Amino acid sequence: MEQLALRLSPKPRGGRGGARKGAGRPAIVGSESHRRRTRVSPDVPLHVTLRVAEGVWNLRAERCFAPIRRALAGAQRAAAFRVVHYSVQGNHLHLVVEADDHASFVFGLRSLTVRLARSLNRVMGRKGRVLAGRTHARALRTPTEVRNVLRYVLLNRTRHLGGEPIVDECSTGPWFADWHSLKGPVPRAGPPAPERVDSVPKTWLLRVGYRRAR
Repeated sequence: MEQLALRLSPKPRGGRGGARKGAGRPAIVGSESHRRRTRVSPDVPLHVTLRVAEGVWNLRAERCFAPIRRALAGAQRAAAFRVVHYSVQGNHLHLVVEADDHASFVFGLRSLTVRLARSLNRVMGRKGRVLAGRTHARALRTPTEVRNVLRYVLLNRTRHLGGEPIVDECSTGPWFADWHSLKGPVPRAGPPAPERVDSVPKTWLLRVGYRRAR
């Protein structure tokens, strides 16, 4: 008896099955990737980045920034999810948030993204997708990580434009009074800031821990 070798077709018959472009469950705006799900702890803040889709207006324009502030204020009314710092740029937002647990983080972030989408679509007079792709979130577990992210987020406008550091009115920079602890350039005062919508930090890392960074 002779054992016959099976020849496997490089492509599934009929064009079905196998790995192919576009296969699988579509991404959900405001959700995290299951492969890279961030572990959430009440003692650990997170750095979240939200990017908008093509065609969305400049987020820093007052017609967009005003509803963004209202969305930030409304999404963190529940004490279990808090936006401590934010920086709004032309096509993306940086957030430093706290959450009591993973469920509170997912619910709070989803609430925020829904409010953002509805508000911006209302301003632009359109329907459809506002945020691009999945949310990127990273846990900040050490004083050094927190200090570096605070410097990155609060001075993000200067990072994009270059030149002399200036306090960004589209961020929580106008209310941050501890620039020397960030071990970086101290920005000069910028334009008047609008109404404040951030939350008081509860984690040790965001209250005092970043001052002990190496």
